[in-house]
Amino acid sequence: MIDLNPDQERILNWRINSGGVAGVIGPAGCGKTTTGSFLAVKIVCEGYARKVLLVAFTNSAANEFCRELSILLGPEAAKFLCVRSGYAPGADTSLSIPFSNSIEVVRTKKIVICTTQSLRRLSGCIKFDNMIIDEAGIERLEHLLSPFTLGINQLGVNLMKDYISYETNNIIELASQSGIVATVVGDPKQSRPIGLADYDLSAMEWVLRCTKYDTLFTTHRLPNKLAMLVDEFADYGGLRAAHDIAARRLIVDKDIDNEFRSIINPDEVITWADLNGTEEMAGPSSWYNDIEAKACVKICCELRRVAPSKSISIVTRYTEQRRIITRYLRSLDVNVRVLTSTGALGTQADIVLFSIVRNNPERIVGAVGSLQDLNVAISRSKEKLIIVGNFETMLNCWSRSYDMNHRIKQNFPQKLAKLVDAKYGEVVQATSLLSY
Repeated sequence: MIDLNPDQERILNWRINSGGVAGVIGPAGCGKTTTGSFLAVKIVCEGYARKVLLVAFTNSAANEFCRELSILLGPEAAKFLCVRSGYAPGADTSLSIPFSNSIEVVRTKKIVICTTQSLRRLSGCIKFDNMIIDEAGIERLEHLLSPFTLGINQLGVNLMKDYISYETNNIIELASQSGIVATVVGDPKQSRPIGLADYDLSAMEWVLRCTKYDTLFTTHRLPNKLAMLVDEFADYGGLRAAHDIAARRLIVDKDIDNEFRSIINPDEVITWADLNGTEEMAGPSSWYNDIEAKACVKICCELRRVAPSKSISIVTRYTEQRRIITRYLRSLDVNVRVLTSTGALGTQADIVLFSIVRNNPERIVGAVGSLQDLNVAISRSKEKLIIVGNFETMLNCWSRSYDMNHRIKQNFPQKLAKLVDAKYGEVVQATSLLSY
């Protein structure tokens, strides 16, 4: 059984007793999927809605909705009430919720789970009187609007209603006035539209600008020091660790080798392994740092030796760095997940290594300096975060990063470096890792 925390209870009660379009901001580990799943179950089982659409940006996120719903409802009730629709190869068939693209089957179910890209498979004659749209930070406005066409009262019909004001100045307000009920869940401080320029708004940012929203503040992933670092870094305004995990620390089974003792240090939740590697360009938009890649692999090998049961992930902004690290790990037969910061959204691990990659005399860090990429990288870990890269570059870098209002606001790499060094972690020299 899954229990809700007070933040989640507050948001559930708010959305049940309100209509229109509204936003829910969910920092790392705060249970966005759990909240969305609970909301779907509650509004269906207690008669607030006849049919609910759960929309996710990716198949993995849609599967997470199915997993949560199976736990909340139990296998039999989940099978009876829910259906997963869309792209068949992306669906997790091990879950109790059946998959179907048959319109007749979909029409009989109360809760329908689908990805944004697969919405076109749903017939226009199927209407939903409530929607929950997940991970809206990486969606564009048109992706947010596509589920609205399946709302119980479509915009074209309701424009004829006398109670709709023709002075409505944004499309989100128009959707609310037209009878669309949707809860948009995401975090613009963790994700932004894929492939777009810094000044483009995500779907979530449109919602936050145009309507009411609330924020989840209790994280069930990040221990206390990590929660405080992420909170101050991203300016959430009160992110806190759940009481039962606040003091959680890495526990190792064997003595740590001297070469890695200060880096792995279980007494310190956050460690910055200061390393003077050399960045190299790979194509027009990607970078790699071979010394950093080898250092990450060496640290992972030691972690596998001293803490074999722990899950480990390596996160990097750059696809080429991911490829090189993966190649080295495979050559040593070391089982570690390697992800880009975009791919890391929604993931977690006991131990996370963040490879910075960039290091140059001009102190230009490029894309790795964005609020969203840095925030994702530092917020995946449940027990230990190890940042690998040149500390001086990040501390004194040149970076153009935008806030939610798209003004140049802060030097986020510098902010992260200062927070780790002065308040929440320890910067250690890792020169011994330069040799391989």
